[in-house]
Amino acid sequence: MEPDQESLVRIRNLSKTFPGDVKALKGISLDVRQGEFFTLLGPSGSGKSTLLKILAGLETPDSGEVIIAGKDMTRVPPYRRNTSLIFQEYALFPHMTAEENVEYGLKVRGIGSEERRRRVDEMFRFVNLDGKQKRRVWELSGGERQRVAIARSMVIAPEVLLLDEVLNTLDEKLRKEMQIELRRFQHELKKTFIFVTHSQEEALTMSDRIGVVNFGVLEPRPTPWRSWPESKSSSSCRTNASNSVPPRVKWRIDSPER
Repeated sequence: MEPDQESLVRIRNLSKTFPGDVKALKGISLDVRQGEFFTLLGPSGSGKSTLLKILAGLETPDSGEVIIAGKDMTRVPPYRRNTSLIFQEYALFPHMTAEENVEYGLKVRGIGSEERRRRVDEMFRFVNLDGKQKRRVWELSGGERQRVAIARSMVIAPEVLLLDEVLNTLDEKLRKEMQIELRRFQHELKKTFIFVTHSQEEALTMSDRIGVVNFGVLEPRPTPWRSWPESKSSSSCRTNASNSVPPRVKWRIDSPER
């Protein structure tokens, strides 16, 4: 099978074992397309966050390759990758204002003050936080903190935005609102988002395609006309999805030929 010419991220045969012989990833291969909202869905401990950290350069695989925009990034350090990772806790700097948090990545990259100001102001308008630039982190609501984290990640113009369970700490109403907002951000920015979640609802609401990860492997493709795969390895994800799959969502592509 020829690789998808639109693929921005190509993962080939990734394996990762942690001390104690914990096999987090077992030869995972997949392609993520340019401008796609791709979700890695699975229970806690399935390996999906490990995969995301390898894409960000925070973990190194034991074997396999990570290709981003045609370049082998498998062992390239995080600061030399054009990716940005948002954690569940957002990891905002508490001693900085919202504005200073968003500006930080541009300062590190040596961007001039006028250009930094332009980009930061533009990003605050985009995430609907204009006028809140001077607020401290503790003065922001959970949803506002998340928007600041997204603005900080997107202001550096990454090729790929990586989101690790970023809706987990929000209440139900705000979580549903942010599902819509994340999809809007991705659509308007025309960027590639790789989103990790254990929530089938989140995956079905936002994704172009979904990869189901469990015990370090990509599960066989589920279908929207039956319940979640009825295997022991998938029991923690079991939910009836028969009437909830948006027609635009596609389950994961078949693993590319190695």
